[in-house]
Parts: sequence; C-alpha cells; structure tokens
Amino acid sequence: MEIIDIFEIVDDALYSVRYNHEFQNEFYRLFENWTDASYLYEFFESHADDLSDPFWGGIKIAEAVKKTRKQALAFEEKLIEIAELGKEGMDTNLSGFFQPLVKGKFDMMLERDKAKGVHQKSWLRIYAIRIGLNLFLVSGGAIKLTKTMNERQHLKDELRKLELTRNYIMSSGEDIFSYCKV
Repeated sequence: MEIIDIFEIVDDALYSVRYNHEFQNEFYRLFENWTDASYLYEFFESHADDLSDPFWGGIKIAEAVKKTRKQALAFEEKLIEIAELGKEGMDTNLSGFFQPLVKGKFDMMLERDKAKGVHQKSWLRIYAIRIGLNLFLVSGGAIKLTKTMNERQHLKDELRKLELTRNYIMSSGEDIFSYCKV
C-alpha cells in the first residue's frame, strides 16, 4: 500500500490521502461506505459477535445499519463545520475535535489522532495525523466495535495506515499540500 495523492476536503484545514489500491480518497471512501446499506450489512454480519457485546445493548444488524447511516451523515457534516470554523480563528477547531490515539500521549510533531462520531456510543472513527492546530491529514477510519484496535485486523490495518501517512509526511521534503487535488 502506498499513498499516491492527497486531496483537499476543506482548504487549509482538512485533507485526505488516497492509496494506490483505492479509487477514492479515504475521507470520501469512508463516508460513502458508512452510508451504503449493502456495505454495512456485510460488515455487521461479519462482525456480529462484536455487535452482540452487551456494551452495544443487543442491537440488531438492521438497526446498526440504520444507526450508522444516520450517524455518518452527522459526523461528516460536523467535521467539515469544525474545520471551517477553525479557519476563521474560532475557539472551535479540529484540534478540539480530534484526540490523541493513545490517551495521555501528546506528540508535538505529527500526532496520531482519532475523531469519534458525534453521537454517544458511536463506533465510527476517523484517523488522522495532526499537522497543526486546525490542520489534519486523514489516513483512514473504521467502525470500531471492540475495546482496542489490536483485536481486529481491519483496525490493525488502520494503525498501519496512520504510520504510513506519518512517515510519508516526514519523508516529504516539500510542502505536501501545495499540489493537493481539489
């Protein structure tokens, strides 16, 4: 897997990578999947054991699909809204919305971060590298039904994508955002 493009989601605030094996950048790919009923049914059927955990309240697959689609729309809207507000110098910015991936671990340079869906007990996650106060590069995202990311392969893949994106930024000697695609 390699990064082949960086796309602008919100100018001077939110960007997303595109990997060589994907047709879309990660930001749009995630929200498209999270609103696609077929994709979600397949995902929840293959993770039915995780979904049946008491933490999720015994939610059925059909309800999980409905909940995810609704939450994805609100999550995408909120993320873009916060990115725009942060550009205007408001107190609300992406650094207040994203959190360090590991609690209590703050990196000054290229912190690995996560943003959770806007509803309580949301399983939606966006993973990104923090470059500045209101400047983030999305590396991926996932539906996280388990306590840790090390319990499922699709979540381990997201950790790998975070590191790949971080290394890409560190190895890029030029301004990586100067040639972003809109």
